[in-house]
Amino acid sequence: MQVFFDKTLANEFAKVYSKFKKIELGADEKYKKDLTYITNKIQILEPLESVCEKENFNVAAIDGSGAENLVSLNDISIHLMTASFASDRTSFEQGTTKQIQMNPALCSHPDGVIRLTLLREDKEAEVWDEFLNYIHYNYGEELKPIVFRVLKEIVSEEFLKKNPKTPLPKLDNEMDIRKTAIKVGLNLHPDKFDSFSTWMVSPRGRATRGWFEQFREILEYALAHALIKSNTHFKYLFLDGSLNMLLSPGQKQPRLASNYLLRDLSSKSYNQDTCVVAVSKTTTFPFIYRIADDLEKELGSEKKWFLRVPTMDYDGHILNILADRPHIPPAFAVTYLFHFSSEVPVLRIDFDEKWWRNKIYSPNKKVEKQNELELFQEIDWLARDVRYYGYFFDLAFAHTSTIVKFTDRDVVADQLIDYFVINGENPKMFIHPRKRLGLL
Repeated sequence: MQVFFDKTLANEFAKVYSKFKKIELGADEKYKKDLTYITNKIQILEPLESVCEKENFNVAAIDGSGAENLVSLNDISIHLMTASFASDRTSFEQGTTKQIQMNPALCSHPDGVIRLTLLREDKEAEVWDEFLNYIHYNYGEELKPIVFRVLKEIVSEEFLKKNPKTPLPKLDNEMDIRKTAIKVGLNLHPDKFDSFSTWMVSPRGRATRGWFEQFREILEYALAHALIKSNTHFKYLFLDGSLNMLLSPGQKQPRLASNYLLRDLSSKSYNQDTCVVAVSKTTTFPFIYRIADDLEKELGSEKKWFLRVPTMDYDGHILNILADRPHIPPAFAVTYLFHFSSEVPVLRIDFDEKWWRNKIYSPNKKVEKQNELELFQEIDWLARDVRYYGYFFDLAFAHTSTIVKFTDRDVVADQLIDYFVINGENPKMFIHPRKRLGLL
């Protein structure tokens, strides 16, 4: 259909604008109260010089992509998943970075890894088995010990928070973990730790898109896991997206299989003295556009600033505009807003809470502020590449190398169909009906 401006389209514009203003005005009072808090708590960042004296370190970033339903036949679909990385070593004395030449064992080519997965929509048990095998093959561990390890750590952390002077009880088996969880008021899922099922996949076990997204996410975490296990130590490990956790109502237990891998990755990164930095460009943070506009008017468009999103645990306060957003900050994470430049959206940056609590937080607020300033000065320096100024260049490199363009997707699909043909299959079975009819 050719879209052109007429009275009907003008009316549609008016309707959506009216709804937009209704939403904005409905929360305007809340926002203005929050703006006062934000203005008082915001931290101005004086950036490092491009050339400076500072200890060099390694940094890496991971991003993933793919092509859902690359080839399909009735209820059988074949999906393409990709994950790529970029890694560099800083050279502060020269004001530049140098690419690290490495090839983690998981990677099938210098930039990352490619996987194909065949799924059948009406075979939940079969797809679940494929998912478990996929985790084992790519992450290098079965899901069961990962779940056990993550829940043990969650219960341990909660116990130590509430009983800082009491020795941690033994947590050698599932029964021990469940008993201690009850003592500290944690409600764990009633299923046994190894009773895996599609309750660990969202949004629906039968939805192939739900599976595709989780297969892709698993591959990203698996690549990050491979980097952490490598002989190269990284000070910062950037992930594209947030550290969001889907929790069951009334539980502090991760809901999804991919969440367990993310928690395990965060824990292993912490043990390696690596900071996981999750960066969201298109954040779901409400009123972020107004925050940016109002603070640019107040401070100037190019002033760099950051703000930690307050929580009840650490501040006894939450933002009014987040009253209906309990997932910001996510469970087990701390969220900051970071403004680099008027040319770049305000970024949402999530850090693992355990790392933040041990590396940044301090009862002495002057010390905490200094820790934050040093952290953001370093990651700001990693966003100075002229091609992607204001955005972390390794994340940009990883994204560029992982994205699957439509032309590439078609090439891979055609090659896959050719492979089926060589093995005696009818190619028409695997070509989408719309394409055969000339409708694509």
